[in-house]
Amino acid sequence: MKPITAILIGAGQRGLEAFGGYALKYPQKIRFVAVAEPNDQRRALFARQHAIAPENQFESWEPLLAKPKFADAALVCTLDNQHTAPTLAALAQGYDILLEKPMATTLAECQQIVRAAEQAGRQMLVAHGLRYTEHFSLMRKIIQSGELGEIINIDHRENVSYWHMAHSYVRGNWRNLAESSPMILAKCCHDLDILVWILDDTCRAMSSVGNLKHYRPQNAPAGAPKYCVEGCPAAETCPFYAPMIYADYIPLRRNIAESADGLLALASRLQLRAPALVKAIGVIEPTFRAVSAYRAWPGNLVSPDGAREHILENLKTSPYGRCVYHCDNDVVDHQVVNMEFKSGASVTLTMHGHSHDEGRTTRIQGSRGELYAEFLMAGSWVEIRNHRTGRRQRFNTTFRESSGHGGGDEFLMENFLRVVRGDSSAALTTPRLSLESHLMAFAAEDARLGQTVVNLDDYRLGCD
Repeated sequence: MKPITAILIGAGQRGLEAFGGYALKYPQKIRFVAVAEPNDQRRALFARQHAIAPENQFESWEPLLAKPKFADAALVCTLDNQHTAPTLAALAQGYDILLEKPMATTLAECQQIVRAAEQAGRQMLVAHGLRYTEHFSLMRKIIQSGELGEIINIDHRENVSYWHMAHSYVRGNWRNLAESSPMILAKCCHDLDILVWILDDTCRAMSSVGNLKHYRPQNAPAGAPKYCVEGCPAAETCPFYAPMIYADYIPLRRNIAESADGLLALASRLQLRAPALVKAIGVIEPTFRAVSAYRAWPGNLVSPDGAREHILENLKTSPYGRCVYHCDNDVVDHQVVNMEFKSGASVTLTMHGHSHDEGRTTRIQGSRGELYAEFLMAGSWVEIRNHRTGRRQRFNTTFRESSGHGGGDEFLMENFLRVVRGDSSAALTTPRLSLESHLMAFAAEDARLGQTVVNLDDYRLGCD
């Protein structure tokens, strides 16, 4: 069977590493034949990795999609506020599409995309990869089996680690409403989608509170400069110190040390304490060599070659080198959404950017039992407890291979390719179903800003 052919629009972290990485791992399944990316280095790197002909390398999507259709599928992985135009153009050209979440940064554009996909009759999957994980699939199966009885309450938490928050939502692309979207959409359309999916229900009403509490100028250490490398007096104590995150990879290495197994865990722990030893052992041991030589995300966003000296130099001017208390960020760093679903179940979603461990935790209370689950870098599991018998069952849902979102990225790609080949049953969502989580996110933001309770049925009617 020939591999699916695809074009990539946007070779950022998701396009280059998540989906491009899948194609490098499984060349028999998918082959990229064109790329559109404004960053010269990223475009050249992707083209080199996938042997893309020079005539199919573009600085922008317009000339690529001006050509007659010459591949099976298009992956749209641009910045969030640049999704709409290339997606509409690719649909018009007849491509099946994998679209990064969120679909767009306004509700009107999300609806426009959904209508266009339905009218074009093409397959379009929004990258809600959590639906494709063993972890959340198991939670859905348990709830739908009735084992927990009637679902009364759910408490779901999106725990964004302190350094991820600083990277993406204070220094990075999603820090500013005018340039991106509300954080509840950018980060939690995943979570809102999962809540709708595992309950097989829709939200009736919601309220929300939250604000930007910590990452503000008045919380800066005395004498803190605009850029970390300009001699910050808090360099040895600040958890957001840019060289520590981007040049030394300490938070990322610590997370790997805590979540990995075997030699990878050992090498990562040693790298934090004795990097020279890891480098020496790496001469004869590949795992140690890989840990010592790691030069990828997030450091490669500061300098594509990942060289420490180049990263340190670029941190003098890069947005990622800024003091987190002296940025132009205005998105919240914590928000709580209170929801009532049509079944009567009460649901809370807590999102915050001050966690030590990155990941999601969920507690579900039913009339016959309860469920508690953790979906973390250090491992994932689901536990249920029967009210009558007290019996506990724990299921290990950890995905040990290297794939983002707990295996969700890999299984999302597998299912997307099946859909492109004509197996529509592989799509665990549709554009119309994916729209629901986006609508909920916009409603939550309106509820927060208006300090009111939003009736979702009225909200849906008002947005049609």
